[in-house]
Amino acid sequence: MGFSGRQVAAARELLGLKQGDLAELVGVARRTITKFENGEAAIKPATLNQIQVELEKRGIEFTNGTGTGVRVNHAKAEEFARMSGQARKEADH
Repeated sequence: MGFSGRQVAAARELLGLKQGDLAELVGVARRTITKFENGEAAIKPATLNQIQVELEKRGIEFTNGTGTGVRVNHAKAEEFARMSGQARKEADH
């Protein structure tokens, strides 16, 4: 399924991520995210896939059914937060 830069921007907002945060997670420049979200440039398929992976594992669901959109699966988001916190604790030891 494809999704738009506007959906990525909305997903980031739902998660409280800045463009720089997402860029760092994906391994691209912030400007790449900015241009994609603003519809100024296309993005490589591999980068688009990585954006999708990073957002979806944090609970985002892209929708293209009766209306294009984005939503948060709160149970999945809570699971990611719990697992991320546990991984940080283990790394500190």
